[in-house]
Amino acid sequence: MFLEGGAGRLRVSDGGSGGTPVVFHHGLGADWSCWQAQLDHLRPARRAVAFDARGHGESDRAPTYSIDALADDLDRVVAQLGISRFVLVGHSFAGTVLSAYAGKHPEKIAALVYVDAVGDASGVAADVKEYFRKQDAGVTPQRVQELYAQMLGPKARPETRQRILASAARLDLPAFAQLHGQIGDFHATEALARYGGPRFAIDAEGEDNPLLAAHLPGVKRRTIAGVSHWLMLDDPQAFNEALDGVLGR
Repeated sequence: MFLEGGAGRLRVSDGGSGGTPVVFHHGLGADWSCWQAQLDHLRPARRAVAFDARGHGESDRAPTYSIDALADDLDRVVAQLGISRFVLVGHSFAGTVLSAYAGKHPEKIAALVYVDAVGDASGVAADVKEYFRKQDAGVTPQRVQELYAQMLGPKARPETRQRILASAARLDLPAFAQLHGQIGDFHATEALARYGGPRFAIDAEGEDNPLLAAHLPGVKRRTIAGVSHWLMLDDPQAFNEALDGVLGR
């Protein structure tokens, strides 16, 4: 189905019933279908929702992109679906959206689950932030493909690589430039101070980047071995087992 976001239509996948709903938010350059294995796994027992963020997948492109706007789009989706409280799961860049949303609507979040996700990069040096902003401003389709090929790395399955490069090719380029450039200016720790509920991280084993959400205050971490950054695609069974463990808590 399509629902109205703050700047056009958003493609939404909704199904299942029972339990506390789980809402999935993909990362920058992906789309809702990266969560297909998780939706299929959860829907026999509970409601599970995923959607394409503005400028991604089948959702409409927007005149502007920001972390706050994505968090507001998320709120419009759950409101139109009649979901008042839910578990929020987000991958990669979506870590910023999770933290922003929890800070805006702490009463609606039953738990946060960060998946190899961005934490708080606000402490990065100002010259480094400016470098990436300038680099992102002139990004081209070819450069996006190169960047995602590098991020996929040697552990990504061929199917994962094909899917992610295809979804990145559909990304509205201004979305990449504007959203990627905001990561260093977002104060996730400050936003999370307004949310007192449980928070978890499911990460690729061996990833120790200090900017990961796993290093945010109060986050309990699980890891999965032998996977790329897109761990839910590389080993959906292991990821689903880790997610079940989190939901069981």
